[in-house]
Amino acid sequence: MIYYALPDAFDEALLQQLTPLLPPEKQTAIARIKHPPARHQAILAWAVLVYALREQGFALPRLAQSETGKPYFEGFPLHFNLSHTDTLVCAALSDSPVGIDAQTLTTPSDAVARRVLSEAELRLLAEAQDKATFFTRLWTLKEAFAKRTGEGLSRGFSSLDFAPFAQLDAFAAYGCDFSVWTLCGAVMTVCGAGDLEALQKVTPQMLEAALLLQNQG
Repeated sequence: MIYYALPDAFDEALLQQLTPLLPPEKQTAIARIKHPPARHQAILAWAVLVYALREQGFALPRLAQSETGKPYFEGFPLHFNLSHTDTLVCAALSDSPVGIDAQTLTTPSDAVARRVLSEAELRLLAEAQDKATFFTRLWTLKEAFAKRTGEGLSRGFSSLDFAPFAQLDAFAAYGCDFSVWTLCGAVMTVCGAGDLEALQKVTPQMLEAALLLQNQG
């Protein structure tokens, strides 16, 4: 299941109220983020994850970190991944490893395009009318794949070739299932196994209700 929220819909007062819902170590880490929009996006992404867990009937499990730095829930049956950008935050929950990435629509420089895209993808980019959407779709496909596998940037993105799938919103490749959405001036991509096309928007009212239940508990 994929949950997403729009940062502009949440005021700073509500985000501060939501902060205690987060894992303590994440509260500490987020407090060190100096850029307010990035700090607010991080708070919201974790709050959306907490909401998603509660909707599935779970309290927040103990957080751990893999050798490659990927956070996971220790001794828990569900996997998760988060992403956030200026206009969109998102959380993925799955019973198998999952990666999700959101990026604001970006028109790349030639140097960035060569670093991220394969030769076949570069040729398609040159022909694309909407270069920002085309590039950002490919970029998020590679980020989501790397986040699912835990490889991060250790595998060169240009070695991954999604040229045959560049215009598809759902497909299978590299042993994974991918789903892609373009919304709110951004592209969001999830990489995992099985049905990953169910979306739920999380509103301020939903998180306010979750906060009320937390306070009552």
